[in-house]
Amino acid sequence: MSEGNFWGELIRSLREEKGISQRVLAERARVNRSTLRRIEAGKTSGDIATMERVLDFLGYELEALDKEGQRISLEELQERQKLRDEPSVNRLLSLRLA
Repeated sequence: MSEGNFWGELIRSLREEKGISQRVLAERARVNRSTLRRIEAGKTSGDIATMERVLDFLGYELEALDKEGQRISLEELQERQKLRDEPSVNRLLSLRLA
């Protein structure tokens, strides 16, 4: 997977592995189909809530970890990223089977 399109390639790979069309994934994950198409093409990374819904439907859980390896909520991660003054934020998101 290329670094620039990690999420898009990951989503497409997981979707194809399960034999799900973009249309079905978009409907079930409550995502606009053109947004899903853009994510898979690497034109946008989508917001965290969108990625969480897509990955949840595909059977994965998205979680964020701080520098100490402690799990933080995705909402807290979003808030910390908005502030940008939180030095302990490590933008590590791990993906695991739900």
